[in-house]
Amino acid sequence: MKVLLFTPSYKRPYMLRQCILNIKNQSYTNFTHSISIMYDDESEDILDDRFIIQYKKNSSTHTNAMSTALQDPHPYDVYIKIDDDDIHKKDYIKTIVEYFKTNTCDILTSKIGYQLNNYFLSKGVYKSLGGHFPDNNFLMPQTYAFNHKAFQVLRKIKDDNNFEDLQWRNAWSIHGLKDDNVDNSQNIIWHIHGKNISVGSWFRPQ
Repeated sequence: MKVLLFTPSYKRPYMLRQCILNIKNQSYTNFTHSISIMYDDESEDILDDRFIIQYKKNSSTHTNAMSTALQDPHPYDVYIKIDDDDIHKKDYIKTIVEYFKTNTCDILTSKIGYQLNNYFLSKGVYKSLGGHFPDNNFLMPQTYAFNHKAFQVLRKIKDDNNFEDLQWRNAWSIHGLKDDNVDNSQNIIWHIHGKNISVGSWFRPQ
């Protein structure tokens, strides 16, 4: 399978560096990682030929994500959103790819059982797609992956500046795409979507 990882990043160079190093350590290595830095400082020379990078003016979350994924115009079998503030164990990408190989779905997500950062922990169960929205429905699932058919739907969205996952869920539901959940909880080390706007005083790298 051809796999594209895409990561838009805004004003979080420390997190982005950790994200890139983490992706380089994944057990599944046959991927391209598209990165857009929204007017951040340039990262260190830690990229190899699987990584492509661009600098873009910051926009809405949907536009940022799409410009990052479209940086490589080739069609891919699987698109995986990699947030710059998440750290995964080495089999994260492998788990997603194997699920797509053995199951029929267009969008693959995972339930959020917790949010985790240095100082904050909250518990809850959040469903990812298709009308099962929690009270905190802006939260994205730990896993967000989809096939080329789902990606083509995203390309046709008229951006309304809402959170990208809410726009994506709505568009996919309208087109009747099939979603499924994978248990990727054991592959997540760092997950801080609850504090996802910028690095504030709560974040203190050790």
